[in-house]
Amino acid sequence: MTTASKQHDRITISLPHGYSRAIKSLATELSLSQSELIAKAFEAYRESQQKKKVEKIARSMVDEYRQNTDLTALQSLDGEDFK
Repeated sequence: MTTASKQHDRITISLPHGYSRAIKSLATELSLSQSELIAKAFEAYRESQQKKKVEKIARSMVDEYRQNTDLTALQSLDGEDFK
């Protein structure tokens, strides 16, 4: 398998006591490098934050949807078969 070379940024971070050992252990357990583990964890966190943002926006739109007759005018057609 050929892998493309990826550019990476190198950063230095400080973590609470014990995190370094836990990261090394989990990375070994998952057969990942520490960098890969941190990158995967960050991506999962970023996706969860994006999902929360979308959910918050959707919740804020509920009242508008229910009260705006222009948005609900065709609601009676929901579930209709349009063959």
